[in-house]
Amino acid sequence: MSSDVAWAIALLFAAPVSAILLGFFVIRPLKPSLTHLPILLSCAVVTAASFYLASLVYTGQVIDFDVLSWMSAGDWKISFGVRVDGLSASVLAMVSFVGGLIHVYASGYMADDKGFSRFFLYFHLFYLAMIGLLVSNNYVQLYFFWELVGVASFLLIGYWYHKESARKASLQAFMTNRVGDFGLMLAVLLLLLMFRGSGTRFDSVFPLIPTARPKLLALTGLMLFWAASAKSAQFPLYFWLPDAMEGPTPVSALMHAATMVTAGIFLLARSWPIISAVPGLCDLIAVVGAFTSIFAAIIASTKTDLKRILAYSTVSHLGLMAFGLGLGAVGPAIFHLITHGFFKAVLFLCAGSIAHALHQSTASINDVGGLKKKMPLTFACFTAAALSLSGIGPFSGFFSKDAIIHAAMERGPAWFAAGLAIAVGSAFYIFRMLFLAFFGPRPEQKGAEHAHDAPPVMAVPVLFLTLGALGVGWLSSGFSHLVTQGWPLSAGVEPIPAVNWTVALSSTGAALLGAALAYWTTMAMPSWDWAWRKTSPGLVAAFESDFGWKTVVGLVAGLVNGIASLLGKGWDKGIWDGIIESTADFARGAADAASSLATGSLNDYLWWMLAGTGALLWTVLR
Repeated sequence: MSSDVAWAIALLFAAPVSAILLGFFVIRPLKPSLTHLPILLSCAVVTAASFYLASLVYTGQVIDFDVLSWMSAGDWKISFGVRVDGLSASVLAMVSFVGGLIHVYASGYMADDKGFSRFFLYFHLFYLAMIGLLVSNNYVQLYFFWELVGVASFLLIGYWYHKESARKASLQAFMTNRVGDFGLMLAVLLLLLMFRGSGTRFDSVFPLIPTARPKLLALTGLMLFWAASAKSAQFPLYFWLPDAMEGPTPVSALMHAATMVTAGIFLLARSWPIISAVPGLCDLIAVVGAFTSIFAAIIASTKTDLKRILAYSTVSHLGLMAFGLGLGAVGPAIFHLITHGFFKAVLFLCAGSIAHALHQSTASINDVGGLKKKMPLTFACFTAAALSLSGIGPFSGFFSKDAIIHAAMERGPAWFAAGLAIAVGSAFYIFRMLFLAFFGPRPEQKGAEHAHDAPPVMAVPVLFLTLGALGVGWLSSGFSHLVTQGWPLSAGVEPIPAVNWTVALSSTGAALLGAALAYWTTMAMPSWDWAWRKTSPGLVAAFESDFGWKTVVGLVAGLVNGIASLLGKGWDKGIWDGIIESTADFARGAADAASSLATGSLNDYLWWMLAGTGALLWTVLR
């Protein structure tokens, strides 16, 4: 390994760690308002190193080595190492670049917040954790960074801890992800059980999969999918993600576009040799992904809070990625993860610019309307990202979404119909948001009279991300070459297919149908969105409860809390505390009983010694 590669790898970790330590111990006590400067520099360094490593992987180099040994026992050991292949290099480049631009945006958005320095330290820890997760070369190390991502998200979702809703949302996210993380922990333990001598390195584990016990391998695959379902918000564990909007908008953008929620999809892609070896598991992933995507698109179409619309949109597109993975389209699914990172970051940051202009933490469709003239730059960027999200060519989302729908068409009509339904739903909810926010205002809307475009420190990052949302899709052939480099099994990833005109026309028609329906319900009938809520309160309640699923989750959480309370009060206090407290009395009684044997007579002691010696001799010689 050359010194240039070693330096690039070292900078991925050294730059964020140094920035966090410098910010916390030096700059924060002296000048808190400058805490972000070393952190922004760190983002630039990490991005440059990521693109350099991606260029090396593109030429055929695969970086995989151990840095140090964590633990060892005989011939078994767990190491801290780095793996940069086509999968990690492509996602790493997106995460570092998009995450860095969101950091710049946050420096303007959070400038007047009293906890500015604390925010940036948490924010960069989140960034560091995701970088570490992407370049891990074994499952134990990946699990460590997986948990660190969860901890950082807990701190950021609950950043405004003075708000009860933020505290509840952060706890809900943390606990829901613990349910999924338990699945990942079991999967890692099962891998250690099956491949004891090989540790959990990817390049050691994957070639041994054909020799694994089928039932243990199936359980491992299911646990990996369960973990991914929590992190990447698949049904039934999706419900924490919309409530995570309680955090500041840059947190929402980073979490939904580049980190955390993409970690589950990355885990499934990284573990594809295991997932694909379990009979029926791919079909299960495809069904869950399709259901999640359609279900979340319907809910997104009814929400009024701008960030919540985008949150359910994220759930829907994560479902689309899982749908693609389940169909075996690993390359297209990861490509959609990358294009999604750009257009979803733009949408969230535009929503943040609107809320910032209104001096609020978020905004609803009641607060806005007619922003096209007041915020022309925000309108242009949002429109470009909306077209990309809808999969309308030639924008980025068109290439990645159509590649997944192409795989669906090859699997059969039912799968193809599901893909087209997702396309209709995606276009409908995002164009509904576009028309309601930027056109009008309607009588029911306040109109945001004093709204204006964001200052340059916030606008410039959005412009760069918009360019990505417009043009990254054109890199599909280069991505196809990059993502297949160094894949653990040669048949693991198929490249992005060429544009199929049947798929392109069908999916574009579906997207235009969704956009037309959005136009009809928001522009042709301007007050319809408010009218149906007044006339159909039962339907509103159904949508607010996610068709009753939130009620089910609440009942389950209440049951678990009740059982915990019962055990705490009944078993712990009523029984266990009594046992523990009685041990002192028992020990005292035993000591008193034993003291009666201490007579002080040497003759008695000698007889006991003789009896003991005889018992030992009899035991040995018999």
